[in-house]
Amino acid sequence: MRGDMVRAGRRYACALALLAPAPAAAIAETPPLSITYIGDLITDAAGGRDTGTNWVRRLDVAYSTGDRLFGIDGAHAEADIMLLSGGGFSAVHSGDYQVASNVDAPQAVRPYEIWLELPFSAAVRAKAGLIDLNNEFDQQQVGALFLNSSFGIGPDLSQSGPNGPSIFPITAPGMMVAYQPPGWTARIGLFDARSGDGAHPHRFWPDSFGSDGALVIGEVHRQIGPLVAVQAGAWGYTDSQPRLDGRGTGTSAGGYGMIEARLIGREDGHALRVWLRGGGASDATEPVHIYLGGGLTWTTSKTAYGIAFAHARLGDPAYRTPIEGVRANRAETAIEATARWQLATGLAIQPDVQYIVHPGWNPTYRDALVFALRLDLTRLIGL
Repeated sequence: MRGDMVRAGRRYACALALLAPAPAAAIAETPPLSITYIGDLITDAAGGRDTGTNWVRRLDVAYSTGDRLFGIDGAHAEADIMLLSGGGFSAVHSGDYQVASNVDAPQAVRPYEIWLELPFSAAVRAKAGLIDLNNEFDQQQVGALFLNSSFGIGPDLSQSGPNGPSIFPITAPGMMVAYQPPGWTARIGLFDARSGDGAHPHRFWPDSFGSDGALVIGEVHRQIGPLVAVQAGAWGYTDSQPRLDGRGTGTSAGGYGMIEARLIGREDGHALRVWLRGGGASDATEPVHIYLGGGLTWTTSKTAYGIAFAHARLGDPAYRTPIEGVRANRAETAIEATARWQLATGLAIQPDVQYIVHPGWNPTYRDALVFALRLDLTRLIGL
């Protein structure tokens, strides 16, 4: 099983968009400095590894330039410094592999993203630096409401790599090029295969750049009318990865697909939305061979409600490996129900409940019942 940092991948920016969405015309007027705090009071009430409570916290201080950097229209840069504390809930209490809180990670202070983006035409842009891969690839826009990490980036992808791919909480140097004509987008990215150093969580740069090869990822996203969007992606590592059965190395690669739809309502008002995502990875090198997740949300201008499921299924090599001397369960499934209320500008609370079947695929754990309350604060500061 990979470490907590690998399993905690989640698209954080999507969650912020639910708190304070801004129309495209207003983006250039947004104050350049933002301070964001997310705190999860999260409890394992029954089952799992051990009952107990954590106060998991994430603080970000981010600076964004205007959209005319170096006198170039559309050019801009961003930098984000992140403080993490209180992590370890899933490892110590619920015992689940998919990670019940998407801000659960080891304590650290370090740069999270530092990148420069340049336009090459009206339809082509490129980005380079320390980049959260999940801010460009495998984005579950509807699923961003939920707390479980699998609803931000699928575990079929987030489990991969020597120390996880370039996602929360440790990013890696990389570059991305996007082609965005009206109605669809094609992206391709190249990232260092090793994100930071798992043994030294304050480090954010690989000890030896490129020594483990690269992660290559591509994705196509298509908007079908005003109601439906589909996307498909594929990824792979240039260097072989250790096999789970201990027999040398093998290929680490996979793919995913997703559909999101607005069933009823307006884009900017009351709306019922649905999404379904599936993905797969090489079972010779990765534990999760098949993943399926999705759910429903109902949103208004200041509230959101949702229910979702995340089903992570072991491949044969991982399934044949005993856990505490006993054959593993084949799948871990999390069912989550949540509600989010925006109390004021930049302030939201979110009660949440998750029922996790076969946490960590460990047959010695009972199903876990997890309760959480999230506090989300955002402050925008003009300079």
